[in-house]
Amino acid sequence: MAALEKPKILIVDDIEVNLILLETVLRKEDAVILRASSGFAALEISEVNDLALIILDVSMPGMNGFELAERIRNQKNNSLTPIIFVSAVLYDQQSIVKGYQSGAVDYLTKPFRNEVLLGKVRMFLSIHKQNREIQQTSLALKESVDRYQKAENTLMFRYQLERIISLASARFSGKFDIDSSLQFMLSDLAQLLNAADALFFTLDGLKSVSLMSSSDQKSKSLPEPSDSFVKALFSARDNCNVLIYSTSENNQWYSPGNKFETNTDGNGIAIPVNLSDKPYGCILIKGCNDIDLFEHQDVCSLGVFGTISGNALERAYTRLELEKSEQKYRSYIENAPDCILVTEITGEIVEINNAAIHLFGIEANELFKYNLKELLQTENVTGQYPDFEGLLINKKSQAEFFVNKGKSTLIVKAESVQLPDGKFLIFCSDITATREMEKHLIHTERMVGIGEMATGIAHEINQPLNTISFGIDNLMQAITNKQADENYIKEKSRKIFEGIHRMRTIIDHVRTFSRSNDDYINSEFSLNESITNAISLVSEQYKNHGILIETRLAADQEVTISGNTFKMEQVILNLLSNSKDSFDEMKPSENQTFSPKIEVLSQKTDGLIRVTVSDNGSGISAEHMEHITAPFFTTKEPGKGTGLGLSISYGIVKEHKGEISFKSETGKGTTVTLEFRINDRQTDQ
Repeated sequence: MAALEKPKILIVDDIEVNLILLETVLRKEDAVILRASSGFAALEISEVNDLALIILDVSMPGMNGFELAERIRNQKNNSLTPIIFVSAVLYDQQSIVKGYQSGAVDYLTKPFRNEVLLGKVRMFLSIHKQNREIQQTSLALKESVDRYQKAENTLMFRYQLERIISLASARFSGKFDIDSSLQFMLSDLAQLLNAADALFFTLDGLKSVSLMSSSDQKSKSLPEPSDSFVKALFSARDNCNVLIYSTSENNQWYSPGNKFETNTDGNGIAIPVNLSDKPYGCILIKGCNDIDLFEHQDVCSLGVFGTISGNALERAYTRLELEKSEQKYRSYIENAPDCILVTEITGEIVEINNAAIHLFGIEANELFKYNLKELLQTENVTGQYPDFEGLLINKKSQAEFFVNKGKSTLIVKAESVQLPDGKFLIFCSDITATREMEKHLIHTERMVGIGEMATGIAHEINQPLNTISFGIDNLMQAITNKQADENYIKEKSRKIFEGIHRMRTIIDHVRTFSRSNDDYINSEFSLNESITNAISLVSEQYKNHGILIETRLAADQEVTISGNTFKMEQVILNLLSNSKDSFDEMKPSENQTFSPKIEVLSQKTDGLIRVTVSDNGSGISAEHMEHITAPFFTTKEPGKGTGLGLSISYGIVKEHKGEISFKSETGKGTTVTLEFRINDRQTDQ
């Protein structure tokens, strides 16, 4: 507690000697002595000083002691100050009563004994000291109560603030309604700050384009969102991102300091709301008359509602965009021409589109009862996917299935993709017509190839026919001349039967090659078999054209793959035919001799089985290289090709899980390379 200042004693007497005597008597006391020689001088002193005691002479010219006492009693600061009257002549009963009525607490006559005066003075000084101590203690208690009350208000404010923040966060979670959630938050803010209204408005340039209030009646004093207001509201501030509006600050918005100078009905708080780090809107709280009751950091903490609102609005708009996007893509899926299924990893069907119902011919409610493995059974996979492991195994896989639909059988191509959530997206399409067309095109291409090889095949058959004819003539002549013994007849018969066997082999091979092979079951075969069979069909024809075919083939077991040997034979025949056509396009100079040559190589190298067909023909120009496997693309003259050979060959190689590549230089020849994976059995060997 602070030390008390010395008490002040005012002595009043119109006789200077009396003042000196009084001051001499009182000098021993620990007090400040103030002197006045008239009533008017005493009034001036008493107006500016809090007095502990007044010793007042009754009989004074101008203003006597009674009048002075009454006027001092009307002063606020000395209304209770004790007054001792001192008189030499007016000591009758009537004067004493009048003195007490004027406000005196004691009455002394002159001459008085110093000890009596000092006793009374000391008593009144002691009472004054006790009163001052009581007043100071009371003031300290009041300050303590005020601090406690403010601390209690601050704690209550912070508690309510945390509660409102929690409620706002809860309301803005999940699939919330942005309008109602904002309305509740504004109402809570207005109640928290004992404000007249809380509003939210968005900014479009400098215009309010939407307004939401915490009360039914809109605020009548909403300040125009001027350019300076927007600039101040969304400027970077380290200490506090809210603005205070106060009429005491000349009706201006300002960034609050450590104290709030607000005491009018126009007080307000503006909280900026950003959307994706860009100015979007404002929370405006009007009529906040209790701002000065809260700590600076507590008011600044209201800025969190701008962050909550901005994040909530961003999530709400993002959710709306996602819903629109989902509806749009849901429409795409529902109206997609191909069947789309979504399944669990177990194969349970969880989503379908309309095309799925049409493709499988099963009603929607029944289709959900099927498992994917029941709709697309592994045993019904077509022969093009001999190593198929399942649609629900890899992250991405495909296969073609035979699917029974009523009395018909469809070929359905299915492709699966694993989604991030573990489910599988299955695309199914009916390719029955496509596969039938491909078979027709392949068969047509084979027939074209057989037609082009007709001369060579005829020559292959004529040669054994000539051998048979000459053998029979020689045998008949020998019998006629009786020169045919048993050994001679056996030898000639053997040669005749060899020719017949050779003719049968050629005819059987041509017949097998020309059919569609739809009933062929994929099996392991040596690529050497396809190469030698293809060459056997054209060797004589090519020999007649002066074309040399050289082969360098690896051991059969090294170049064994799984698939259809007749389809690979068609690929080799197509490559040989293209080489032959390239020789026809060569135009050697007069002084240059040209020897057409085809080299066929099979080998196992670099973990792959490789077949190369190379020629020294005219080659392929760079501008045609990227188109040579496209259907119906050909560089041959009209009537000399369908443009399907390399396209079909490309498909057959892909069907056998291989790759086909071309390397060519105009005028120097072409090399075609087929590469296939080594199967697991060969790897183990």
